[in-house]
Amino acid sequence: MEPFGHHIYICTQNKPDGIPCCHKDGAEGVVGRLRQELAAVELTDEVQVTTCGCLGLCEQGPNMVVYPGGTWYTGLKPDYIPRIVKEHLLEGQPVKDLSLVDTGAAKAEIIAHNQKVSGMKAIMAKAGVIPDELNRYFRGFMESRLVLSAVELDFFSVIGSGATAAQVSVAAGTDQRATEALLNALVAIELLKKEGENYKNSDITASFLVSGAKHDSITATLHPAKLWHRWSTLTDAVKAGTAVSADRGSRDEAQTQAFIAAMHKTAGFRGKMTVQQLDLEGVKHVLDLGGGSGAYTIAFLQQNPEMKATLFDVPAVIPLSEVYIAEEDLSDRVTFMTGDMVNDPLGEGYDLVWLSAICHMWGSDQNRELFSRIYGSLNPGGRIIVQDFVLEDHKTAPRFGAIFALNMLVNTQAGSSYSQSEYREWMKTAGFQHIVLKPLPGPTDLMIGTR
Repeated sequence: MEPFGHHIYICTQNKPDGIPCCHKDGAEGVVGRLRQELAAVELTDEVQVTTCGCLGLCEQGPNMVVYPGGTWYTGLKPDYIPRIVKEHLLEGQPVKDLSLVDTGAAKAEIIAHNQKVSGMKAIMAKAGVIPDELNRYFRGFMESRLVLSAVELDFFSVIGSGATAAQVSVAAGTDQRATEALLNALVAIELLKKEGENYKNSDITASFLVSGAKHDSITATLHPAKLWHRWSTLTDAVKAGTAVSADRGSRDEAQTQAFIAAMHKTAGFRGKMTVQQLDLEGVKHVLDLGGGSGAYTIAFLQQNPEMKATLFDVPAVIPLSEVYIAEEDLSDRVTFMTGDMVNDPLGEGYDLVWLSAICHMWGSDQNRELFSRIYGSLNPGGRIIVQDFVLEDHKTAPRFGAIFALNMLVNTQAGSSYSQSEYREWMKTAGFQHIVLKPLPGPTDLMIGTR
């Protein structure tokens, strides 16, 4: 029995240039309008909408199939959706003039399409043509780089509500020919729109990459822009076994600000969710070790109005931490400590020591020593809680954690992603007991030990 009154499949597949597909014919706009109309008539919980791959009628797209009944709609436009919602979903009558009439011809077309695709793949395989799924790894950096360059040049802010290539180049101080090429590429990947000679921001760039926008993330985005240069040294880093950049992971003031802003974006979102899942009974004093922007300190203190915190980080970061904490009016409950966590005293008398995104910066020996020092800083019954990428013991999953190990290779002397068994060993060696893994939604998990 169907769990929903209707189940709708809409093809949104994007195929290589020159090949017809629903994405290029505006499928995303159809999906957006459908979700909008369903919400308007309060059918969101009654109709399941699933985007899917090719339905086989690529030259007639966008294509949609509505169950029960299996009614096919082809050549859809967003303006068609209100009728389909009203007549088909609400009144139970498929819209005949919009639905597929000759199902026999459609079936033959789909079969022919499938045979054509299979035949083409066989020919390509025999000829040794590099498949698309492999080629996109080889060239994926191109789209990444063009977006990061646009952010570094602040093109999206310059465009604002609309601008020509000439206007952008003058405002940004860039070459007009090169500027136009970059803007056209941004249109091609759908981050900009072009109307005549005028370029406009898409909804997503207007929201996140325009200075002063509600979700302005430009400063945070400059962090991956810096990482891009470090990742270009990966081949040499693998040969050397450590970071080979001249600055070897160091950051200037602008880079530090971008890094802390990027981390605050992530931690600010995850902090409240994560802290709510913890048992904080009896926790009066928490040490946020390497606390960065203070996003987790903020989450702890907002969760428990009686708690106080110590935020420990390097001298270059603490002034930024103080600003973020002050914005939440929590300065009177936070003590700021500067130092090197690997070598300097951490203080004592804590009920909880929180390490978020810290262990991956250090080598195994440094983490083992750090855990031992944390043990000595805790009250009896106090806990260490590590939030980080926790790999399975074979270290090939989760996917992002395994890839992130290389981010640490190109950026640090000995950092990496570590497995659950490694965290357990470090905690056990330090003297911690009742060591548990607490999975979290997303790429990171918690490792918890008790003194």
